[in-house]
Formats: sequence, C-alpha cells, structure tokens
Amino acid sequence: MTLNSSLCRCFAAACGLMVCTGAFASDYLDRPLPAEWGGSLPEMPEGIVQADWWRSFDDPLLDSLIATGIANNYDLSAAARRIEVARNTVRQAASAWFPQIGIDAGWQRERISGRTEGRTGAAAVQSYFSASATMNWEVDVFGKVRAQVKNARASQAVTAAEYDAALLALQAEIATTYISLLANKAQLAVANEHSANQKHILDITETRYRTGLVSKLDVAQARTLYYSTVASIPMLESSIDASYNALGVLLGTGREGLPAGIYADNAMPSHYALPALGAPLDLLRRRPDIVEAERSIDVAASALGIARKAYLPSLSLSASAGTAAHNIGDLFSRPSITYSVAPTLSWTLFDGLSRRAADLSAQRSLEIAVDNYNMTVLTAVEEVRNALSRYTATLKYIDSISKVVENSEESVRLSLDQYKQGLTDFYNVVEAQLNYLTYQNSLVEARGNALTSLINLYKALGGGYQ
Repeated sequence: MTLNSSLCRCFAAACGLMVCTGAFASDYLDRPLPAEWGGSLPEMPEGIVQADWWRSFDDPLLDSLIATGIANNYDLSAAARRIEVARNTVRQAASAWFPQIGIDAGWQRERISGRTEGRTGAAAVQSYFSASATMNWEVDVFGKVRAQVKNARASQAVTAAEYDAALLALQAEIATTYISLLANKAQLAVANEHSANQKHILDITETRYRTGLVSKLDVAQARTLYYSTVASIPMLESSIDASYNALGVLLGTGREGLPAGIYADNAMPSHYALPALGAPLDLLRRRPDIVEAERSIDVAASALGIARKAYLPSLSLSASAGTAAHNIGDLFSRPSITYSVAPTLSWTLFDGLSRRAADLSAQRSLEIAVDNYNMTVLTAVEEVRNALSRYTATLKYIDSISKVVENSEESVRLSLDQYKQGLTDFYNVVEAQLNYLTYQNSLVEARGNALTSLINLYKALGGGYQ
C-alpha cells in the first residue's frame, strides 16, 4: 500500500518545470498544471471518499462534534471574515474603473489688496455664491486598474484557500482529540480492570500469608503490583480531563457546552477504514495548502504586472461644471455658468530607478512564491507517504500485539492457577500481570495511533473527494 518512487519523480518533474517557467508565471498560471501531474496513486480499494471524510468512522458523536466546531470555532470564524475583507478589497480595486463624481456649493467673500501694484490702488471686496459638479477619471487605457483588480482577486483566492486549510485543520484536530480521549478512556478502563483483579490477588495473597502458606514477600510483591497500577489512574484521568478542555476550545463552546454523550464510555471506531485512493494526482493538488501556494503565485505574478505597468503613462480626465454669481438669484442665468474639461497624459521619465527596483523586487517575490509552491508539493508527497506507511505499519503491529495480549492473558491465568496450587513462585504471577497490563495498554495505544494515522492520511490528502 505504500506509494512508489514514481510518485516522487512525478512531482519532482512538475516542480522542476515550474522552476524553469517561473519567469513567465503570469502566462503559465493561465494554464493547468504540467502534464506530469496526470499520473495516479497506487491502486487502492475502489470507492469514493466523501468530503465529510470523518463519517467513514461511523461515529455520530464525532459527526456532532465536528458540526459544532465548524459552526462555533473562533479561528474558523476569523478566517471566514478575512474572506469577506478580501472580497471587499476586490470591490474597492474595481471601483477605480469608474469616475469619481462630487458636488460642492458655498458662499465666498474675499478682499483683494489694492497695494500689490502700487501705493495708490484701492482694495476690492467681492462676494458670491457658487455651486459645481466635478468628475475625475483615470482612463484605464494601459491596464493599471485591471492589474490591480487581478491582484486583489488573486489575494481573495489565497484567503479562500487559507479558510479551507483552517477548516481541514479544525476537522482533523477535533477528530484527533476525540480519538485521544477515547484511547485514554480505554486505558483507564484497562487500569481499573487490572487494579480490581490485582486487588483480588492481593486479598488471596494476604489470606495465604495469614495461614502461613506463603511468605510476606509475596504480600509485598502483590501490594507493589496493585499500587503501581492504581498510581497510573490519576494521570489518565488528568489526560481525559485535558481532552475535554481541548474539545471545549476547539468547538468554541467551552467545556460546559460539550454534548452529554461525550462523558459516556464510548468505544473507539474501527481502525480499518482506509480511504479509497484510486484517484489521480489531482487529489493532492486540491490540498488547501497547495491551492494556497498556487494562488500565491497568482498574487506574486499580478504584483509583478502592477510593477511593470508603472513604466507606462497615465491618462486621466478631469471635468467640472457649475455656476457662480454675486446674487443667489442669478446662479442659474447663462452668464453665471462655468465649466472646465482637462484631459491629462502624464508619464514619469525618470524616478531615480525606483520603478526598476520595484520591478526586480516583484520578480524575486514571484520566484519565492514558485519555490514555496514546489516545497509545498514535495512536503505534501512526504506527508502522504508517511501517513500511509505509518497507518499500514500500525495495522500490522495491531495484528501482532493482539496475539501477544491473548497469550499474556492466558499466562496470567495459568500462573495464578499454579500459584494457588503451590507449583510456582508469586514472582511469575506478578510478571505475568505486568506483561498483560503493558500489552493491553500497547494494544489500546496502537488502535488510537492507527486512527490518528488515518486522520493524518485524510488530512494529507486534503480531506475527502467526490
């Protein structure tokens, strides 16, 4: 079930092609990813993994926890609000396509000095009413506004991918915390069961000591075994308590808002729930972090476009129409009407190489974005390989440790029977009990690890797909 080496070579080829075309990313981004992405993952059981991937665990309580977390988690809410901010930023950039129109009206009185041209002039005083409408418009002949809108839209796409990443991370974190809670509860149940059995053995040993059948050493060993098991219970209870608190934070409700069913002794879901991976490599391409990295290239490429538009001239149009008159009743007479029209073409010829520096900076930012994308792809491949490898290895370990648990349970029974018959030392009973407890805990931990690895595999694949 492990991924073969061709997967890495496939992704490496895609990454290499992207590095080579990084300088032309503004053109490249308008096309799909390279053809090398067209391979497929190794054959897996047939089927379709749904977007709500956690439902494969068939645990209604987990479904409820994740639904509550999606509705109330504050980090996810903040990510959603950032999408709204980005959406309004696009609207703000697009508004530059339209002219700015304003009106003003007022009254003005001014006194002009009569001595500015000599010593004999008289001062002049005038007052008048005025009203006008103004219009300013930068005509997007050279595409500056279009480049800014493209950059804003690319940034919005990045924000949307960030939300998807936060959503997937929240779902995985809730599922992982829930599985950890169930595993700790299972280990607590094992500890309670063993402590009860060990207390029974301790009672038997004390009875045999009082009747002179065994030495006090057997009693001491029985007490050591019993109290060592009892001593592990508070830490398990503390871990369970911490999981409740963590779920309260993830769900955004606090511990007080957790559903009542969370405190019941629920069994862990089946760890045999491998997702169907018979899908093309586009499955990885839809990972939120890869989408975010790809959209970041869009942002960097559009920013480079903006930097290069600065070399071009700007065409703007200013116009106004109004009226001005000494008497308010004359405002709308023909002689009082005023207007102006002023088309302006401006072009910066020299700016101390400022635009050149901005251009080079934007080019390097684009190259950085491409490098980040390549690294994200390679990391995604590594995470899928590691999660799948760990999951399959844990399943093999569970099969083996289950047999060990069965045999250690029989060892406890046989050693205790022989001890009661005086055929073996109590040390063998103690050792069998310790081994049985250790192996049972290992089995519970392995089941929890298998589920956690499965969650990590879903997360590494970007969640489910349809």
